[in-house]
Amino acid sequence: MPTDHQPTFSRTSLNILILVCVVLILIFGQTSQDDGSVDVPPVPRLEVSIWKTDSGASVWFSPMIDESIHIQLHYLAGFSFNRAPFSAGTSQLLVSLLNHQAKQMKLPALVTQSPDFIEIRIQLSTDALAMKQQIQGLRSLIYRPSLANNILNDAKNILPNHLDELWQKAYLHHPYEGPEQGTQASISGIHRASLQKYQQGFLHPARLFASITGNINEQAAQVIMESLLPTSPFTADRSPMHEPHKGGIYPQGNVALLVLPGSYEDAQTWVEQMIMVNTLKQIQPTPLQFISATANNSLLIEQWPSLLSSIDTDLDSDIMRQAKRQSIKDAIASTQTAQSLSALLVLLNRYHLPSSFLHQQFSIIENWQHRDWQANKQKWLQAPPN
Repeated sequence: MPTDHQPTFSRTSLNILILVCVVLILIFGQTSQDDGSVDVPPVPRLEVSIWKTDSGASVWFSPMIDESIHIQLHYLAGFSFNRAPFSAGTSQLLVSLLNHQAKQMKLPALVTQSPDFIEIRIQLSTDALAMKQQIQGLRSLIYRPSLANNILNDAKNILPNHLDELWQKAYLHHPYEGPEQGTQASISGIHRASLQKYQQGFLHPARLFASITGNINEQAAQVIMESLLPTSPFTADRSPMHEPHKGGIYPQGNVALLVLPGSYEDAQTWVEQMIMVNTLKQIQPTPLQFISATANNSLLIEQWPSLLSSIDTDLDSDIMRQAKRQSIKDAIASTQTAQSLSALLVLLNRYHLPSSFLHQQFSIIENWQHRDWQANKQKWLQAPPN
């Protein structure tokens, strides 16, 4: 009577088989678990329209349900343009006076500045009558500010920034050198006439990158922007964007300023720098300030010595995954409200980045590998001071 043959294995053979299986699991499992891979959600879908106003301003628009209409006006007029015949501190005084007037007129606007830009953030009412009154007041603020002498004198009472010395060391002989708020000596000679000349030449539609978002269609957005930004009777200043400065690391005590490549027409570098910042936050929770600009981005890091020693160790895969997840969260968050979307659109506008930027951003984050971290760490975090 035939019987089925039952294969037999020695204990040694079984141990070898188990060992081979474990090795294969480790090899292929390690690849999937330790390469920092994360599940990437679908890219948020945006409807973006781009046009130029009759006055020459570049505008990006995307509809978004919100109770207000959000507008960003970024004029190529930041403190890096405070050069002869204008004194250091000119743009900061202008920002202070515009904010004072906006507050006095109860306008929904906040004015700030960065190395390249004077930035005006606006939140318009959706009520037709209120919106009309707000636009009239904002147009007066931008085109015909009062620049009162008594307010100008009060604005000259500046306090020195303890980081001015570090910033000037890092950007020596470059327009970003500053100081942003000027010095007591430089601002003492600034008068209303020079402020007015700066405002007329630099707060000009030809030097403006704008965005608008809200629960409106493109036609309504165009009407609003044309009403807000009429043709200027003045000639736009012709000062161009600045050339990049040399990169490097500039420590001062417990703080370091990193001079990085700029964001202008370079989406890849900008996104990689964002991932790097999120990676550093995962390695060691420490205050970081990232300042984006056209010529050079800047990263101000506190507790630099301890962070520097931490990045010398191998990067844990969990840290990489957390950094990538946070980068994805940040990207999604930039599209979730009308206010955050207007901020994203104006950055893409002023840096000449494509409307498909989000797709590129998600792809870079998804494909970010340990070797990318190593390459950028060596390039940006371990370069010798210049």
